Amino acid sequence: MRVQLIINPKAGRGRAMAAALDAEMEFHEVGWRTDLRVTSGPGEATDIARDAASRFDLIVACGGDGTLCEVLNGLTGSDTPVAFIPAGTGNDFARTVGLPAAPGEAAREVVRGQSRRLDLMRLDNPPMIAVNIIGIGFDAAVAARMNQRTRLCGGAVPYLAAVLMELARMQPVRLRLRVDEDTWEGKALLVAIANARSYGGGMCIAPDARPDDGLLDVVVVEPIGRVEFLRALPRVFGGTHVAHPAVSCRRGRQIVVESDVPAPAMVDGDLRTTTPLRVTVQPGAAHLWLP
Repeated sequence: MRVQLIINPKAGRGRAMAAALDAEMEFHEVGWRTDLRVTSGPGEATDIARDAASRFDLIVACGGDGTLCEVLNGLTGSDTPVAFIPAGTGNDFARTVGLPAAPGEAAREVVRGQSRRLDLMRLDNPPMIAVNIIGIGFDAAVAARMNQRTRLCGGAVPYLAAVLMELARMQPVRLRLRVDEDTWEGKALLVAIANARSYGGGMCIAPDARPDDGLLDVVVVEPIGRVEFLRALPRVFGGTHVAHPAVSCRRGRQIVVESDVPAPAMVDGDLRTTTPLRVTVQPGAAHLWLP
């Protein structure tokens, strides 16, 4: 097996390189040949993956959800499978598909893995694909704050810290939402378009989402006061927030989000675009190598 490892050195406060070396040791033990490429900036993982697709049997993304997203964008139209060594801050997609958080354990699962087809999300503005969650509104503002600061620890702690800092500025956004033929218009604190279940290091924003059902889950949180927001926030970790009267859930294949003023959108943990957005599920478009 010829393996291309693509490493984001900034992921997980710099731990991605050590994670990649741990994975490389596991791969060598079973006779896999490896090549390591380290990215130097945003978007480079896409270019490396595109170049490697025809020369390697397996591409391994080593970083966070954003790194995996970039690699998958580089493999559009390719049949080369992608594996994932979670080494980011949140590692939420790995949590959904059952990959261990420890890099060595994740690498052993990759060695024992198999090819699986999962869904992707395709955005039209600009053209790109995503694998985990797209967020508009408050969660996009939180992601922007996180990406501007040094993260001293992993998991949900940095996300919660950013939530508390952003809370004072929390403002609803007037949106027009269409999920297939169902339409909704009003003010929302956030809209999450989910292929998988969680973001922010384990915050289960879309507890019923599955990346292999050919559908996207859409969660809308309408305006609530700051005190009520904080009171309801712990429920997100268990996914029970969806019973709150300010929360509604929809499911469909094509989602359109429009707003009077362009609103930033977080795509797999990184700010990448703004409204208006058109998001379409791509059933089975991701060729992944998973437990």
